[in-house]
Amino acid sequence: MFPSKFRICDAFGIPVYLDMSLIILLVLFVMDFGSFSFGLACALALAVSITLHELGHALTARAFGYQTRDITLSLLGGCASLIGMPRKASQEFLTALAGPLVSFLLAGVGWAAARFLPIENAWLWGVLAYVFWMNLILGAFNLLPGFPMDGGRIFRSVARIFTTRAKATYAAMIVGRGFAILLALRGLHAIFTRSGWGFISLLIAWMIWKEGWREYVQAVQEERWGSPWEFSARVSPPPYDDGDDDEVEVRKR
Repeated sequence: MFPSKFRICDAFGIPVYLDMSLIILLVLFVMDFGSFSFGLACALALAVSITLHELGHALTARAFGYQTRDITLSLLGGCASLIGMPRKASQEFLTALAGPLVSFLLAGVGWAAARFLPIENAWLWGVLAYVFWMNLILGAFNLLPGFPMDGGRIFRSVARIFTTRAKATYAAMIVGRGFAILLALRGLHAIFTRSGWGFISLLIAWMIWKEGWREYVQAVQEERWGSPWEFSARVSPPPYDDGDDDEVEVRKR
């Protein structure tokens, strides 16, 4: 059977996979920019930026004792599959925040390189400018409260100060679903007005809607079984399918 993803490298001992759906994103980039070489360069810059963003999450989680199974790059961005989420609210807060901080750092690097280096090549300057804007948008978008996106996880970690993990997850899921509805409406508007990227917005909205509920179910199961159990969520890379990979694995500690 033809593989759906390919292992392209290892970063800090973490396998990095390229999902075949990313080819669609590459085609969209080439079509948007009108130049194959410039579109390809920007697509590669995006892939590297997303990988570093996910590494920010993975390495921060590792500092708290949680390992990452792999990182997958796909049409919807990146997915770092952690083997167990950080248990303390402060750990979850820092792990979720690490990704956007890496994106903002890359945006700063792109801006500084385009601003201060003596670059006379307009093509290279354009790629650096794109690195700046793309990482700025990537970092800001991930801070929006679309649980289980980074901003949603930050929201849950703060809510856990006042209530249980399950109730905080429910609140984050409800807020995230509200955001998903707005994102879906934006996607439909983009499709009807032919302004581009509407289909991607719909896919992200669907992922937020579905995965928020899955994580809420996991939090309830964890609360019900208590400390003698260890929980590990097995999540397939985006776009998430309806197979066994969406089930919650529970095993005796």
